Amino acid sequence: MKKLLVAAALAALALPALAKNDALSLIPNDAVTVGVVRLSDLRTSPLGSELFRQTDQVSTNGDAERFLTDAGLKPSQDIDVIVVSTTPRTALGREADVLVALEGRFNAQRLSAALIARGATQKEGYILLPAKDEMHGAIAFPDAHLALIGTETAVSKALKNRAAGGTTFLTTSALGRDASRIDPHATAWAVVDVARVTRLTGTPHMPKNNPSAQAINSALKNVYTLALWATDAGDSVKLGAFGLSGDTETLQLLEDTARGALSAMRLAVQDKQPELIPVLRKFSVSRSGDSVSVSGTVSAESFKKFAK
Repeated sequence: MKKLLVAAALAALALPALAKNDALSLIPNDAVTVGVVRLSDLRTSPLGSELFRQTDQVSTNGDAERFLTDAGLKPSQDIDVIVVSTTPRTALGREADVLVALEGRFNAQRLSAALIARGATQKEGYILLPAKDEMHGAIAFPDAHLALIGTETAVSKALKNRAAGGTTFLTTSALGRDASRIDPHATAWAVVDVARVTRLTGTPHMPKNNPSAQAINSALKNVYTLALWATDAGDSVKLGAFGLSGDTETLQLLEDTARGALSAMRLAVQDKQPELIPVLRKFSVSRSGDSVSVSGTVSAESFKKFAK
């Protein structure tokens, strides 16, 4: 099953941008994390070409290459949008369902045949992957422009939600409404319900001997939403993040921690990459109402250097 999931994930990296909200409309109402990448926006940018180059290298070996060949799929050309969401199975439990909704161009017949040839089973409306530790993964192709990958429960629910006209995550859930604060033109973004994710994964842990980590641990205790995004403008990348809290002390701690982190980054690069110091100085930290935000713009060249 591991090889099939890897192949499916590689396939996911090749789909197109969200068409008519199809992928976004399938985010479960009770999702605790959501991530979106608009690959179609990256195809013409310098940063995107580097990303696709790395993706193509990963998919040119062994089983993954053979699967993609059999399936007639090239992720860097065929996938436009990736939407990943995580949903707790129970209110207080530690298990979660994961759904990856992809928009692009899929040959469902060839993809299905390639999966079944590798041990998958055709079910009503979706394909069931071989079980791993009593956990089944599933893949569905509702039409030629949409693929759903995830746990069997998540894929089954997504198909039902699609038949019912989609979910109301973005308009009725608290996390969905918080996501509306993200740059609407963002190339990639993620939003996290901190309290509910903590119930799934346990209290966030950072090394206690690190003062910055201790500050982050303290600040996260009363933060209810974290979000970050990146907007690729071709020759530059706009970056942003925010944390939301109803506690004044928490907001102050978040603001102080963000400013301290930027200062630490400037110190870290001043000897080996002094040219990045002016870039970091352009990032600003602001506080308004129930939020603390960090934002800045980095040239494509500086972004590549900093990422390395």
